[in-house]
Amino acid sequence: MSADLRETPYTFGEDCRLFGILTRPGVVNADRPVIVIPNTGIEHRVGPNRLHVQLARALAASGFCVFRFDISGLGDSDPPRGKSANASDDLKLALDSLGTRVTGAGFVLVGLCSGAHDIHQFGRDDPRVRGLLFIDGYTYSTPHFQRLLWTARLTHIGRSFRKLFAKLGEKLKPPTEDAPQGVDTDFVVWPPKAETQADYERMLARGVALGFVFTGDTQWAYLYTDQHIDAFPLLRGKAQVWFLPHIDHTLTRRKAREELIALVRHWLQGLSG
Repeated sequence: MSADLRETPYTFGEDCRLFGILTRPGVVNADRPVIVIPNTGIEHRVGPNRLHVQLARALAASGFCVFRFDISGLGDSDPPRGKSANASDDLKLALDSLGTRVTGAGFVLVGLCSGAHDIHQFGRDDPRVRGLLFIDGYTYSTPHFQRLLWTARLTHIGRSFRKLFAKLGEKLKPPTEDAPQGVDTDFVVWPPKAETQADYERMLARGVALGFVFTGDTQWAYLYTDQHIDAFPLLRGKAQVWFLPHIDHTLTRRKAREELIALVRHWLQGLSG
């Protein structure tokens, strides 16, 4: 880490039960937004393959204050007492706390996978949010996606049949004692398309900058760059979308992380001038 960057751990929220790390540049630019990064899945605040650590330090080196934190029940953050954990509540507490600690031009939230879901649900309403960058967030089908999908399936029909029979074989196996039964093991349930459309309308009406990144591991649901724009035409000319089919979802390769970090940094610099 560069000597002119400062990393400060601190607790916040009721009973100081939430924990995060604020990374600051040597000189804070009050005209730039503060970047907030919540957890991804069950990973703690370091992110998959330390992505959040590297992203925070790279952005701080470019003049941004960055806060990465553990939501309730993950990492070093305790669950709330007497109520269910709620990521939107945690994000509100984070922004409330940051408002007393750093000076910036609003907030930009960056979320990967379940983190993208969390920042969507929170960012659609909070007026302090200036931008949202979703990495492998919600995806929706389009006619062109269906054409590409079926073309690929027909091209590789033999492989498709082998996968189909393998799946059928798995379904016919009796459940093992430790297999999840009757439990939804997915982290995120995507909302109906009409609900997401309404959310985007609210965000754009507030002037929120929107960015979307889709990696190669989403190709079961995302197959071409403009798919999200085609699914939501109101985003055309008002949001940026990147499709990175050569990058995996958890960014296991160093070059993949460097490419994503450079993309995020470029997008943020475009927002702040």
